[in-house]
Parts: sequence; C-alpha cells; structure tokens
Amino acid sequence: MTRLPNHLKWRATLLKLIETTGADDRQDKSWQPVRTLNYEDIGTTAQDVYLAKQAKTDVVRKIRCRLDKSISRKNNRVQIGDDIFLITRIYLDEEKKMMELSLNYVD
Repeated sequence: MTRLPNHLKWRATLLKLIETTGADDRQDKSWQPVRTLNYEDIGTTAQDVYLAKQAKTDVVRKIRCRLDKSISRKNNRVQIGDDIFLITRIYLDEEKKMMELSLNYVD
C-alpha cells in the first residue's frame, strides 16, 4: 500500500471564545488562540456562493482540515495571517476523517 501525500500544507490559528470575570465583576469576552490548524485551501464554487446567499450569509474562503468535533460555528474563529474569519458552515466527512469550513470576514 502506497503512502498518500499530505495536502494540509498551510497553517492557521484556531481561536476560541473565552469568558472571564474582570475586576469589577463584569464578564469580559475575548478570543484566545487554542492551537495551530493545518489546512488546505479548496476555494469557493458558484454553488457555495448561491447556497450562502439563500442562507443570508457570505462565503469568502473555504478550507479543508482534519476532523475535530470540538470546532463549532458559535465558539470558534479561524485566524489566517492577520485576517480573522468567522465560520459560516461546517461540513463533516467522517469516512475520510476530514472537515470543510466555509469562512467569512468578521465585521
């Protein structure tokens, strides 16, 4: 059996929403880095843009990474370089142990 090449050659930072209590007992929310995320940029198709418009969202970038069920749309964001992206859609491929993340710019 031949060894398959690793296509996940790019690196991003996975951010998680952390709630802390400040000095005046107010809750502060901040995005803290959790780990490095290896990914492959797969690009957006016309169908992705069309489905995003129906859901009243936008898709700027689409990436493929290893399966991690702890990643959610609400509590996670992805930082690629200096840009921070919001996760708009997650597609799981459990047979190949991969997941696709549709990303949008944070307003």
